[in-house]
Amino acid sequence: MDGAYFVGRHELLQWINSTLGLNLSKIEQTASGAVACQLLDALHPGCVALGKVDFNAKNDYEYINNYKILQAAFTKLGIDKHVEVNKLIRARPLDNIEFMQWLKSYFDSHSNGQNLNYDAAARRAASKTGGVKGASNKQRIPLSSAATTASMNGAAPARSTSISKKTPGTRQFGQAVGSAASVSSSGSQDTAMAAQVQEATEQVTELKLKVDNVERERDFYFDKLRDIEILCQMPLLQSIPVVKVFERILYAADEKEAKEAMEQVLEEYNQQQPTA
Repeated sequence: MDGAYFVGRHELLQWINSTLGLNLSKIEQTASGAVACQLLDALHPGCVALGKVDFNAKNDYEYINNYKILQAAFTKLGIDKHVEVNKLIRARPLDNIEFMQWLKSYFDSHSNGQNLNYDAAARRAASKTGGVKGASNKQRIPLSSAATTASMNGAAPARSTSISKKTPGTRQFGQAVGSAASVSSSGSQDTAMAAQVQEATEQVTELKLKVDNVERERDFYFDKLRDIEILCQMPLLQSIPVVKVFERILYAADEKEAKEAMEQVLEEYNQQQPTA
């Protein structure tokens, strides 16, 4: 087994911080998927849609979006790795340590210990939010406008209008006030609409996550039943009476038929029992 799988959390954090110029103190801070996206971007520049990555993600649906970007990059690079998103987004240390161990193993095997000359701060500046909590002061990109601050907080940038400092005439003043009121009203409508869109997006993402969980649970139990079916078809076991019972229940067309099969089996069993 690769030595990276025995690397502890402190070594992993040191590797992440030195590679990406961050200052993470807990491995759980990688749960959003943003760190994994940038590590892959450092190794394979241009293969990760880093401009869509949210480094300040706080909600599950934002985490999931980051992992979708990561999985898309895996597919593009031909990396056969299934990401356990539902586990990682819960920020449990063990799950995130195991994933980071795998990522370090992959990183080391493809970088061959060479200096990648990667400007992590500049790359983050081009991301969706332009920075990440936990980065060192040198790596933080200063916000240059109120619009950028509004964007990072998830709100639509407010529209503004400039009014001359010179005292206007009565008519000009009325026009300026009317214009400002109109822009303010329009800005409020845009903000309300953006909030509705955000809420709808969150609901859709939550429903998709529930569907994924249900499908995964369905597949899990289907695989179990398939294993039982394969065992029932083995010649060595077909002579065992109880195997026939399992087959009758497995191949029942509906709940009623399955119940009848079960009742018949119980009746036969009771008839075989010696009477007192």
